[in-house]
Amino acid sequence: MEKSKKLNLIGQFLLLLATLAWGTSFFILKETIKVVPAFYVIAIRFLSAGIIMALVFIKKLKTLDKTTFISGVIIGLTVTAAYMTQTIGLKYTTPGRNAFLTSSYCVMCPFLIWILFKKRPKFYNVLSAVTCIVGIGLIALSGDSGTGDNVLLGDGLTLISAVFFGFQIIYIEKFQQKGADAILLLVFEFLTVGVLFALSSLIFELPIYGFIGYSLNAEQFLKIAYLTLACTLFAQSAQMIGQKFTTANQSSIILSLESVFGMLFSVLVGAEKLSVMLGVGFIVVFVAIMISELKLDPMKLLKKNSQLDKTIGEDIKE
Repeated sequence: MEKSKKLNLIGQFLLLLATLAWGTSFFILKETIKVVPAFYVIAIRFLSAGIIMALVFIKKLKTLDKTTFISGVIIGLTVTAAYMTQTIGLKYTTPGRNAFLTSSYCVMCPFLIWILFKKRPKFYNVLSAVTCIVGIGLIALSGDSGTGDNVLLGDGLTLISAVFFGFQIIYIEKFQQKGADAILLLVFEFLTVGVLFALSSLIFELPIYGFIGYSLNAEQFLKIAYLTLACTLFAQSAQMIGQKFTTANQSSIILSLESVFGMLFSVLVGAEKLSVMLGVGFIVVFVAIMISELKLDPMKLLKKNSQLDKTIGEDIKE
């Protein structure tokens, strides 16, 4: 029992480290894609991570079957769509807004499951969604993002990316339940994302920037190395290992803190200024995430309280 508690704490700590790494990625990625083509950066990030993982777990590749390969590619397609819309959105909005709006995938997942598997969401899912919409509205109405009139475009693309991140979570859970190896799924997810972004960069970015745009100075190289090693390779691996020793509820709550760390880091480095409405919007979105992840159902709480009052009343009468 004592050993399982220690493993649980280790698991929670690994998830927290992963969340911290992802929280820093929003600002660093935004700064990097100001001078380096965005698709090129993500291609390097995921191809490098995929190749490193494939080399480290080369023995596992011998056990690869067709189903696991296809599953990894499907997850990679959803991640590609998510990162493409998120990264383009990041050009037009601030890192903090991008982080918080991306985290709304926690709220979206039950509704995506409803669409895919006809499993109706609970009352707390609906309450969480309504709360989240209110928070997103406050964020959208909070004024300039620092990039002109394109703030709504940036926020809108970020919300679309959250939908795709929701699909990623659902497919990972689905394929792992069917017995797919988590490491192999991760390898082919990384490689799929890397290859698709490399092709996209050659098609859309090379004609604009030329090969000169692909050259990196020392600072740019270090930023991309950090995004690759810390925010992709380490963070994804820490999540995989951490989730082995924690409950789904614990994992989702810790991972939802990514948006908080993203905002805090953005404020600390001076990339973000908090207005009252923006701050309230972030708080409302975070409350929505907590309602979803903690499964807070006020109807059940009221029912329990009424039953408790009834029991107390009966005891008094006796």
